[in-house]
Order: sequence, then structure tokens, then C-alpha cells
Amino acid sequence: MRLFRKQSLISILFLGILLTLFESSLVKADVITPGMSRVSYCFKITNIDKYPDYLFMVVEKSDGPRMTPRNRLLKSDECHNLGGYRVYGEVYALKKSDVDLKKDIIGEFERLKDFESKKDKLIPATRRINPIKRMKDIYQIDKVAMGYEVSEINNRYLNLNNSSITYFYKNNKSETKAYLQGDKLPLPASKNTAFLWYVPVFGMSLIGGAAYWRRLNKYKKAE
Repeated sequence: MRLFRKQSLISILFLGILLTLFESSLVKADVITPGMSRVSYCFKITNIDKYPDYLFMVVEKSDGPRMTPRNRLLKSDECHNLGGYRVYGEVYALKKSDVDLKKDIIGEFERLKDFESKKDKLIPATRRINPIKRMKDIYQIDKVAMGYEVSEINNRYLNLNNSSITYFYKNNKSETKAYLQGDKLPLPASKNTAFLWYVPVFGMSLIGGAAYWRRLNKYKKAE
């Protein structure tokens, strides 16, 4: 009986250690670097309409646990939200002639039925979609919308190029910037404007601190 209790206690302690390590790893993975803030993210392929013979879709996956891959059809006029713990997207094209549009496309969000059975027909993109999850506080960004363009498509692969990025600010303003240097991210032009919000606060703090210091010295001299 004592041996059984001892083994049970060891098992419980071992399980507790495993759970603690697992939880701490999740916490560390989700820690935000000081000076950074989380942002929402969506993306779209802006020139889908130039390829009327194809369907385009994204398969949402995650490097984390507990997420079943799911596919969604993409439309040129809709920005597809992509968020969650370590979530990324894989983009595919599919010839419309390879599917029955009435039977194979289902659901409110229009997804491909029996995705696995169509794998040999899918044309994969040469890059995956990795969401921008954080931006510097100084930019005051609330959401990022990424635009891609199809530059080439054949029976073997699909090429996607960065096209533009739209920044939505916390003051409800937005700006769109084109990619001019390959994959180099165009930074928000409004960073200085965002920074100016901190200048009056910082200045008032300095003035208040100086006034308090002078008053304190005055009282000390009076004593």
C-alpha cells in the first residue's frame, strides 16, 4: 500500500512538472517585447480577377497545438483575417474545371469540400502567409492589411509577390504603402505624428517635476 501511494505521488509530481513546463513555454511564446503592441492582421490577393479560370484558397494552419487545418476561398474584394496562436496560411490555386462548383464548394464562408481528395489538383504557392503580429508602440497601429499579387501560375506552382500594405491607426486614420524594394516592409509614414502625442506629456512631466523640485528646495531653505 505504501509503495502504491509513493508511486502515485511520484506520478502526480511528474505530471505537475510537465504541465508547469508546458504552460511556461506557452507564456514565453506569447510574451510581448517592451515597446511593442499586438495588431490585427488580414491579407488579400488583389488581382484574383485576372485569373477567372482558377479558384484561390488559403489553408489556415498552426505550429501550436489544438488547431485543425481549415480552408477558405479567397476573393479579391475581401481581406481574409488571419490570427491566432502561431497561425499561418498556405495559399493554393485550383482550376475551376477540376471541381463541381455547386457540389464541392460549401458553407457560409465558402470552403472546398473534401480538401484532401483534391490535393493532387492543387497548385501551391511558393511562399506561405506569415501574419504581422506586433508593431512598435510609436506607430500606434491597430490593424495591418497585406496585399499580394499573383505574378505567375502554372500546373506546378503559384508565385505571390508583395504588393502593398495598409496601416490602420488607433486614431481611425489609415494609409496604404506600396512595396518598392522587394520584400522590404514599407514602414508607416505617420510614426513621427504618433510620437508627437508623447511630447506634450513628457514635457508637462518635466515641467511639473522641476516645479516640485524648486518648491521642495524652497521649503528646505525656509526650515
